[in-house]
Amino acid sequence: MMSKTTYKVLIVDDMKENVKIVNNILQSQGYHTTTVFDGISALKIVEEDSFDLILLDINMPEMSGITVCRYLKIEPKTASIPVIFLTADDNQETLTKAYKAGGTDYIKKPFYKEELIARVSTRINLRNYEKNLQKAIEQRTQEMYRTQVELMYILGSVAEGHSKETTLHVQRVSQFAYLLATLLGMSAEEASLLKNAASLHDIGKIAIPSNILHKDGSLTKSEFKEMKKHASLGSMMLENSSLPLFKAAKIVAKEHHEKYDGTGYPEGLKGEEIHIYGRIVALADVFDALMFKRSYKDGWSTKETLEYIKKMSGKQFDPVLIKIFFDNIDAFLEIYNLCKEEAFEADKTKSNPFISWLFKKL
Repeated sequence: MMSKTTYKVLIVDDMKENVKIVNNILQSQGYHTTTVFDGISALKIVEEDSFDLILLDINMPEMSGITVCRYLKIEPKTASIPVIFLTADDNQETLTKAYKAGGTDYIKKPFYKEELIARVSTRINLRNYEKNLQKAIEQRTQEMYRTQVELMYILGSVAEGHSKETTLHVQRVSQFAYLLATLLGMSAEEASLLKNAASLHDIGKIAIPSNILHKDGSLTKSEFKEMKKHASLGSMMLENSSLPLFKAAKIVAKEHHEKYDGTGYPEGLKGEEIHIYGRIVALADVFDALMFKRSYKDGWSTKETLEYIKKMSGKQFDPVLIKIFFDNIDAFLEIYNLCKEEAFEADKTKSNPFISWLFKKL
């Protein structure tokens, strides 16, 4: 537990003698104290410094302690600081207003030294417990989120591996999608959500027959019809999850083969009927699929790939995203150059630098 000298208490009272008494008592107990004599000064100092507890007189000229407390509780920086009122007024109406303003306790003047010490110690210990509990909850939440993310990448890799496509496709598409979402102006939080959700864009391939997924060469019409089912199947697999990550992944799985002109599948959505997640991952997925070698084709050249993507603006892809893509093409090609599969095939016994780089950004 922290020593008392690390706890900072702000004492606010217009009666200097009262401030002196309280200050001496708390300093004798090892607390670090700051004193002011009016409400306006109190509000100014909490903007400049942080405190673990505020002892606040109710009846002060110009601005009452109750008004000061109201201001403290509407500011995010000071809202969680416990406030103990110091007052000679034991009128029930006044005390009710004090509690409604956000006060956590009150000490009636004149007070006993032992009472002041006990009340201060109790409130600071309680706040310390709440802060530690909140920290533990946040840490646990982060651990759970990371577990969800790792599970998604594992599942996404399983789906790609099942279809004889590289597991690195999952990470690359996720990173392309993240970059595109960020450049579009999406918040860092939402862009990260999409990046992780994109890892499951092809999860439905797990349910597609192996003879179709493993076929070398072009699919027949009936085989392609069966292959197209992976979008709807992926959506169905994620249907019952209430987790934000998996809800976003459901959208991506279902809509990443929709086309801007309405000729895509599974529902033939058109334009902005297609969720922005689907539009982003559609471009990221095709860019990666064309550039990299697959079992049924060689990788296209950069020139061929970019010419195709540009030609598909307004047809397969959202024109706004296409403009962003080409305006920032160097950034996308940087990821491509970093992630060339030949670099990872040289020694599979070594750790994968791309995956290490990716997870540093999660």
